[in-house]
Amino acid sequence: MKYKLDNLKTTDLSTLKNNIETGSRFVVFIYRIGLGFVSLQRFSPAIFVQQNNEIDFFKKKYNRLNLLFGPWFLFKGPFLAYSAYKTNKKGGIDVTNDIMLNLTSDDLMVKEVDIKEMYNLFSKVEKLEKKEIHKTIKELNKNLVPVENVYVAQFINVDENEHPFTVIGLKVSGDEALTVKYIEEKLYKRFYKHTVFKIVDLRGHNDYNSKLIEQGELIYGN
Repeated sequence: MKYKLDNLKTTDLSTLKNNIETGSRFVVFIYRIGLGFVSLQRFSPAIFVQQNNEIDFFKKKYNRLNLLFGPWFLFKGPFLAYSAYKTNKKGGIDVTNDIMLNLTSDDLMVKEVDIKEMYNLFSKVEKLEKKEIHKTIKELNKNLVPVENVYVAQFINVDENEHPFTVIGLKVSGDEALTVKYIEEKLYKRFYKHTVFKIVDLRGHNDYNSKLIEQGELIYGN
């Protein structure tokens, strides 16, 4: 994956690192292009932002593109455009760690970086979505599914034409298999069918689970 770099005011890597340490960051926004029977997802360049008003400017810019071109997909165009809008409304996707992990002085000069090693796999989900997932988990416990901890996050390490989706990581008591189908049935009583979820078992120790716990949010348990 390659990112074009936008809104940069320096070509000095040390200066850029100092700016990052004081709160500046690289952000990517999403927009959809609906072409009848096809819907394409597009990403903005990695935009360097130092102030909140800069984020607001680019947020509005890419949401305008999304509104103009996104809904014209015959099947789920408005839903996909709205999903992209929600991501942008949250402030886009913070890719600072991925950029700085791979960026060289030469990359900074040409304003393009090749992401060979990913740091961020996940971003935060919005409050309303977390609230509805939390209600689902409470219902599971009432139905004797022994849930101990739940982490949620949006998986953002997707291909250009794919959309980020929500990952729910659950740790349950005992050795019983995680009843994914049953959990999905409960979730889709609160969410539209086009909403994509991935349910993962946090009892497994792997890098994916570790990243979910590190970069996601604990919404149930301790």
